[in-house]
Parts: sequence; structure tokens; C-alpha cells
Amino acid sequence: MEIDETPICSVASLPLLRIFISSAAGNLDRRQSLRKSWFRYLQDSSPLPAYYRKNVTIKFIISMDAQSNQNSWEEAQYQDILYIDAPQGYEHLWRKALTYFAWLEERAGGDGDSYHFAMHADDDSFIRLDLLVPLMTHWPRHRFYWGYVWDGSSNRRTAPIRNPANKSYMPQEQYPLDYYPPFASGCGFVLSRDLVQALLSTPLPDYRLLDPPFGIHLCGPPELCVLPEGPVIPVHDERVRPYRPIPIFRPDTLVQHYLRPEEMRPFYQQALEAAASGSVASTFHQHRLEDSVPAQLYDQLVGMGLLRR
Repeated sequence: MEIDETPICSVASLPLLRIFISSAAGNLDRRQSLRKSWFRYLQDSSPLPAYYRKNVTIKFIISMDAQSNQNSWEEAQYQDILYIDAPQGYEHLWRKALTYFAWLEERAGGDGDSYHFAMHADDDSFIRLDLLVPLMTHWPRHRFYWGYVWDGSSNRRTAPIRNPANKSYMPQEQYPLDYYPPFASGCGFVLSRDLVQALLSTPLPDYRLLDPPFGIHLCGPPELCVLPEGPVIPVHDERVRPYRPIPIFRPDTLVQHYLRPEEMRPFYQQALEAAASGSVASTFHQHRLEDSVPAQLYDQLVGMGLLRR
């Protein structure tokens, strides 16, 4: 799907975005690093214009049964934590996401807190809101699933892992097929509201992984797909980077995964400098990065399938 990325800002086109971030109760250092970096795109000094900022909200989602006195203090100070009535742990992220969607839809139907898009991110992901939100003005608002898509093409191949020792283990009793439908990396993906509603329209089973179930039920075979119109085709974007590139900062990055807490603030400073330099300077800087020896080596290894972007 080709997307027109020419910036526009008419009131009717302004995207209403709800971002939810999976976080464990003990990951205070990660949450603080986000608050001190890309969360600041929603403040007055941000390169993201105010008419975009007011339509974006961000919530950390934490399991209710993991709530502590420290988290209560944290929530009172920052008011950006939502306690979800779902089990804690990596193997319950899918259920936490569905529970968040139910909360989101309840609010949208109750007090009119509507939205166009819901976005999931990890608490070690950086989101360039100054680039991403303006792009959304041109995005379709129906049947839209966006991110870094594992679809079996190029070096983006993946299949169910049956080894219980692997973090990405998928039990056969939860998903018996030997292939995954296309799905977006959980580090940062976007769903239009109608897809959120479709996922809530019928009871769905539990999975111990977050990412593949979205593909299973939005892009999968008829017996698994929840969409009456049939599977959606997800939109792949290389600017979502679920692996660490060389160099780590690239001016066109929309989502960067696997940043340590101490890397968030420097990455944000580089992003601010790239935004201030303008598109021509950023493009020139990008060409210099791509021409560097480490970047060339990295791209060669990606092309050989030894590394993934």
C-alpha cells in the first residue's frame, strides 16, 4: 500500500492517537527514561506542533496484581499509568493488550474520548512522534495495520518456535499451524480503531506471545480471522527498527527498539538536532551515515541474511 506522506494539518485530518506501553511494575528506570526523552514531544517546547500534541495520549500499562506503594507514588506524580486487570509477566502481554483495548473502547463510548489509532510500544522503544504523528494525517482510518511486518519476504522470515527454552516459544496447543500469517513487531505498531473493535468482537484465546496473535486474527486464515471482510494486508515500514542498526541513530527512524535507559536522552537530543536541521540537512546527514564503513558492513550483513534490521 502506497501512503501519501505530504504534510497537511486541517482539523478534520488531525489524527487522534492513543499509545499504550507494556511495562513491568519494577521497570521504573525505563519509564523515567521515556518521560525524560520522547514523552517530551507532547510538551510546549517540542518540534511537534500543538495541534498534533493535544490529540495524543500515552499510558504505561501495568498489571493490577503487581501494583506497589512505589507505583502508587509514581502514578500520583505522573498520571500516566493504567493498571490492567490481567496477569503480570511476558507471557500475558497479549491479554494485557486486549484488556487495554476494552478499557479504551469503554472510554470512547462513555465520555466521548474517541480515537482513530491505537499504538503499542515496548518500554525500551523510542518513538519519533514529531515524524510519526504528522504522517498519520494521510493514513487510512479503516483496516489499517502498520509496523515492521514479518511476512516471510526477504530477511523478514519467521515461524512458530517450539523450543520451550526460547523466549519466543509458541506452544502447539495455542497455535498448531507451522507458519505465521504476517504480523508487525510489538516494539511499535499501529491499529486503526475498527481493527481494535474487531479484536474485541469475539472471545479470543490466550497466547504466550504478544506480536503473532495480531497477525493470526487480523491477517490469518478465515477460521482465525475476526474481520468479516477478510484478512487485512499490513503495511510494512523499514523506519520501524526492531533491531539496533549501525549507527544507532538514523534521522528517518520512526521507532527504535532495544534502547537502554541511559541511551534514551541522547537519542532524543539527536532527534531534536535532526528536526532543527531541516529536511535537506537531515538527508545529507543520513547519506553520510549510510556511506560510513560500519553502516556499509551492517547493510551487507543484512543483505546476506546474517543480521536483521
